[in-house]
Amino acid sequence: MTLPLEGVKVLELGEYAFVPTCGAVLGEWGAEVVKVERLTGDPGRRDMRSGTMGQVAGYNSSWQQYNRNKRVVALDLTNPEGRAALDGLVKWADVFVTSFRPQARRKLQLEPDDLWAVNPMLVYARGHGHGVRGPDAEEGGFDAVSYFARSGLNYMLSSTEGLPVGQRGAMGDGPSGLSLAGGIAAALYRTARTGQPMVVDVALLAFGMFQLSSDLASTSADGADPPRRSGGGMASPNPMTGTYVTADNRHIQPVMLDMARFWGQMCRALGLHEMAADPAYADVSVIMERSAEIRQIYAEAFASMTLAEAEAALSAEGCIFSKVATPSEALVDPQAVANGYTQPHPDHPTARLVSSPVQFDENPGRLVRTPTTAIGGDTDDVLAEVGFTVEEVTALRSARAIH
Repeated sequence: MTLPLEGVKVLELGEYAFVPTCGAVLGEWGAEVVKVERLTGDPGRRDMRSGTMGQVAGYNSSWQQYNRNKRVVALDLTNPEGRAALDGLVKWADVFVTSFRPQARRKLQLEPDDLWAVNPMLVYARGHGHGVRGPDAEEGGFDAVSYFARSGLNYMLSSTEGLPVGQRGAMGDGPSGLSLAGGIAAALYRTARTGQPMVVDVALLAFGMFQLSSDLASTSADGADPPRRSGGGMASPNPMTGTYVTADNRHIQPVMLDMARFWGQMCRALGLHEMAADPAYADVSVIMERSAEIRQIYAEAFASMTLAEAEAALSAEGCIFSKVATPSEALVDPQAVANGYTQPHPDHPTARLVSSPVQFDENPGRLVRTPTTAIGGDTDDVLAEVGFTVEEVTALRSARAIH
């Protein structure tokens, strides 16, 4: 299969997970990606051990997820010889993507005009915390800060009784990186069509607000924060939405927004045939008025069934639902397997990596086209490809400009 970005060359100066996800996705879509690390390596090689993600002895699963499909070069950009090597890569590239903060970009002369002086057709992309304008444009940000806490997501996902919910590792980084990859693809089209370079920009705060757009739009209209969920339930007058507990202490999530259409099906699935046939409930307003009462009846019905029994009954009635799956269950979900949403890592006997959600020509493609390497593992080969001689590479290493 011909991938849409085959022939596109990407230079990544990204650390941790947000921008590296973008590079991994561009590589999955066919681009040739070269990642430039500092001589000590991307801090993400070490700092993925923060406790928010599972760890496997001898295998950094997070690093593999966010840095597949790249070759790795290690340069000292504060060294003039190292910077000259970077300029060689800038000339080679079609896309430059970075997570460096504004202060670092200015200090290292990595702003758009600096790089366009070297390559005037370069698509310039940056991923960061809070946007390039405003009082906090210079401040650093991670997804837990910029995406999850500042956007309102943490508040809205927290229960009314307890502390704010903790997010999972890189929960905002992954989709924000995918968004940045999509913006780069659009910019490449524009540059090819017009011959003009373009800047692409994605902030974690912007993506978090985009994910919460329905609540933010509502708040902007009436000036009030939307109601949060209480405990395991949902602040909804529709009892056919929300999470219910089964007899074997599993959770199941029905979501049927069209109450008039699904009322009978939901009730029959739970053995509530009299309620299903009661003409009073043909009026949706009655269901909404009696929502708390109906939700309790539903909860008792689910509590009398195992998860397997509830799934079978809801399926038989054509209801829309899912069990609340564990990660191990999601990995073997028949739909995920059939559609190639995860694929085996080439160098680990059991590990799988998660693909980007975009597929082309009805084909999952090959998720891991290039496995990750050690710090600077591809430096010599990549520099040779962009025109450096063996002697020049040796001199760079002697000057401690490369790893």
